[in-house]
Amino acid sequence: MTAIREAVTDPANRVTAVGLGMVALYLFVLGWAMQNTSLDVWGALVVAPVLVAITALIARSVARLDRDPMMFSIVMGAFLLKLFGSLVRYAVAFDLYGGSADAKTYDLWGRTLAPLFRSGDFTVDIGREVVGTGFLYIFTGVVYTFTGPTKLGGFLVFSWLGFLGLVLFYRAFRIGFPQGDRRRYALLVFFLPSLLFWPSSIGKEAWMMLTLGLSAYGCARILARRRGGALVLAAGLVGTGIVRPHVTLVVFVAVFAAYLLRRNDRPSLVSPIGKAAGIVVMVLAGFLVVSQVETFFGVNRLDQQTVGEVLEGTQEQTETGGSEFDAPGGATASPVTFPRAVLTVMFRPLPYEVSSGPMFLASLEGTLLFVLVLASWRRIATLPRLFLRVPYVAFATTFSVLFIFAFANIGNFGIVARERVQLFPVVLVLLALPFPGDDRRRVPRTLEVVAQTSNEGPG
Repeated sequence: MTAIREAVTDPANRVTAVGLGMVALYLFVLGWAMQNTSLDVWGALVVAPVLVAITALIARSVARLDRDPMMFSIVMGAFLLKLFGSLVRYAVAFDLYGGSADAKTYDLWGRTLAPLFRSGDFTVDIGREVVGTGFLYIFTGVVYTFTGPTKLGGFLVFSWLGFLGLVLFYRAFRIGFPQGDRRRYALLVFFLPSLLFWPSSIGKEAWMMLTLGLSAYGCARILARRRGGALVLAAGLVGTGIVRPHVTLVVFVAVFAAYLLRRNDRPSLVSPIGKAAGIVVMVLAGFLVVSQVETFFGVNRLDQQTVGEVLEGTQEQTETGGSEFDAPGGATASPVTFPRAVLTVMFRPLPYEVSSGPMFLASLEGTLLFVLVLASWRRIATLPRLFLRVPYVAFATTFSVLFIFAFANIGNFGIVARERVQLFPVVLVLLALPFPGDDRRRVPRTLEVVAQTSNEGPG
């Protein structure tokens, strides 16, 4: 009896029993769902545990690299909320709006293409160019090739891909800006409601979050002189370019500006040659990016006139529907109108502009973010100095300015709320700047910054 009592009261045995009970309950629910629901629903019950298991391994790696066990809980907690955000996004798209969403079209194409891909037939005609929406047709088909045609499961997979992008943004922050406030940045980038909701469905937002995270991670590795950075950056730029080439151009210019500001901590006679070679390679890559943008927008030459025409066209197209407003951007954008553009892209709709439930939630987040910016004025005041000292801060600043300029021409609050999630993981870097003097106390010299990042491991 004593042995039985000790076995029952042993904490390890309790944990095992609870775990086995949860597995049994899950198998029961899965069996019931397979008998009473469609593959759209029960397929998600198969996909979700796999995603959770993979994410747990990633979270453990992040915690190990940071030498902070709490990061495991932060990453896993954020991911579970991300999955919940995906369920909410699914309900909004197919229950609240009756399937009036881009995800419905992607789902239909995925169901069409997946059987062909499984049979080895990749000569499919999607009826449009691959760059842009066409790529999402194909990629959804690839996802369904492995998961089966489960719409809710597809939402979870895309949500997971978007979350991987946030993890990459966090690792980029740790590598490129180790003296920054990592815990503050982690809480912001992992738990900002927009980032939990919008990039959580079958669509471009999740893909862009993943590839933008890859781009930021590759940029950080290049700036910290870590191996593989150029390949990761190239993968990220190709990924963004196949969906939104104009965002690729913004990323590329920001990376180029940061690279120019990167200092050599161990100068030698060949250092200038290496820097010049890197600049030449990036200029050549820049021509490819510009060419892709010209093709995407159907212009012969990307200059001030054609940029203005494209922005004006976007402004006219988006200033329709129930959430339209007078956009501050377009061809009239200038340094004088830039503060209004910042207000629009980052914080609007303002409370008095709300006319629906979704707009109210967007306004609430924008207001809280605005208050956070005001409360962070001492941190932001260090930006001019850190811009020149820390190349990754230069990358974040340049990207933020260019993105705000490019997207200030959108005249619809719904579209603004969805598109600005591409900006938030980067601009949040500027809200995680150290307090004045903190960065000097932590990392007195740039060489020590490089040493600290090098000791974190290959991640």
